[in-house]
Amino acid sequence: MALSQSIGKLKTFKEIDEALVYIESKRAKRTLDQFKATIKKYGFNVNQKNMIHIAGTNGKGSTTNYLKEILMAHGYNVGTFTSPYLICHNDRICINGKMIDDDRLLKIINELVPIIENDQLSMFEIDTLIMLKYFNESDLDFRIIETGIGGLNDKTNVITSRCSAITNIGYDHQFMLGDTLEKIAVHKAGIIKDNQKCYTTEKNPGLLNIFEDVCNLKRSELIKVAVQCDYQYPYVFTCLNQQYVLKNCGSYQVANASLAITIANDLIELKPSLLQQALNKASWPGRFEKIDKVYLDGAHNVDGIKSLIKTLIDQNIDDVLIIFSALQDKDTKIMKDLLCRYSIIEASFDDERLKSDAPDFKKVLKDNWNNHKNIVVTGSLHFISAVRKYLVAKK
Repeated sequence: MALSQSIGKLKTFKEIDEALVYIESKRAKRTLDQFKATIKKYGFNVNQKNMIHIAGTNGKGSTTNYLKEILMAHGYNVGTFTSPYLICHNDRICINGKMIDDDRLLKIINELVPIIENDQLSMFEIDTLIMLKYFNESDLDFRIIETGIGGLNDKTNVITSRCSAITNIGYDHQFMLGDTLEKIAVHKAGIIKDNQKCYTTEKNPGLLNIFEDVCNLKRSELIKVAVQCDYQYPYVFTCLNQQYVLKNCGSYQVANASLAITIANDLIELKPSLLQQALNKASWPGRFEKIDKVYLDGAHNVDGIKSLIKTLIDQNIDDVLIIFSALQDKDTKIMKDLLCRYSIIEASFDDERLKSDAPDFKKVLKDNWNNHKNIVVTGSLHFISAVRKYLVAKK
């Protein structure tokens, strides 16, 4: 890969922390066409073996995680690209569930500095380039790529995928994707490529028609994944004529697991015993994850909150305190109104995008720890990430 030699002397980072501060400070807004030009100019490989592209309002990360575990259980090497990170920046880019190590990440960032400076890249563009470079240099059988926001104009939409998946459509990021479900669906459907299969668990007929129209235009096939709905906890469900069970997770994971199983069935020869082992092993931090008496759930929009409530009811979790915090671009009033059956306290955390006079979450946790049997932290993936770090450090 030829880097520009005309930029002059550039900084080389010696520590990963300073390198991450550097890339996380990059907030430039560029178009997808500009990013495609960067990809072409520096020769990044976007045609790597078995790339699977996943979009959707909720469930992208969980579907990616289930699919990764299923493929790994059958002996395949799998790369995953997800966002936002929950534990540390490295966890966006993993191979076989192991995040890129600090040394490798630091080396790649230093190699990319001339490109970052010359083309004024954003953090997500940088992460996408790191992923492409890391995966291209690795012996992988499959690469599962989750979109950031939307799909049509998302910076991951530079890849040539083998197949795509759209989990569902709901209201989120309307300022970028549009103020109707139909407009949002058009953005998500932007990841569908020519002559491939696109899988979805979306049920809205009007939105499915949008997906069908795009597939017809692209000479692709839409696979509508049926999701069983009549289940009790633990979640016993049927997919492709086989019965499976999910424990220690939210009710919404049945749809995500069904989607992952259906995709995997078209990629490899599945063995039901290995598949159940993969489902048992799959865990996704911050998706109805329990630490002590605290449930961390990444519900960050109206549909996510509805799914969280269903899970609490399904599993008979009572005496619940909700600690809630969300960024300003969310439908916070509707989300809090939906949670009104529970005691709810609004909290704040350290994030420049949060505009709140609410008390810090650490104080809220301390003041209310003994007042309820169960505490649920929700409203923002960034919020639960902060709370999770705090709880893990205390253990």
